[in-house]
Amino acid sequence: MKKQRTFYIDLVLAAICLLTLITGLIIHAAGHGIVQSNVKIWRVTHIVWGVLFLILSTGHIRAHRGWYKSLPERFRQRSKVTVCLSAVYLLTSATGLILILHRENAGTHLGILHYQAGILFGILAIWHLCGRMKILLTMRKHTEKRPQKG
Repeated sequence: MKKQRTFYIDLVLAAICLLTLITGLIIHAAGHGIVQSNVKIWRVTHIVWGVLFLILSTGHIRAHRGWYKSLPERFRQRSKVTVCLSAVYLLTSATGLILILHRENAGTHLGILHYQAGILFGILAIWHLCGRMKILLTMRKHTEKRPQKG
């Protein structure tokens, strides 16, 4: 059951990550005049996806807490992509929350830092996901074979 829940959290997390990245890029493009739609709707959508991502990612991190606990003593053996992804996740989340709570404009230095961290996070997240695709596909096969209770 735990692996099945982890699989579904990871699957939804990947989709929400992509949606958050896309809405962030649309907001950025609108700031340059490339997108001519209602930016406020995109900002709200980006915030909703971002907060959902933040909430679901806590489940992902909890599911892999053993990896994080052993990080200090096994740093050299750990995936550098995942370590960097974790650090950039903290930066992107912190800057996003500060922007929300202080209602700052995305054009500020903090907003630009959030945008740049978000781009880096997106690249690392895709890299992380591609590296775990075989594991996710194996988990998918196991979740499909289990009979449903009920």
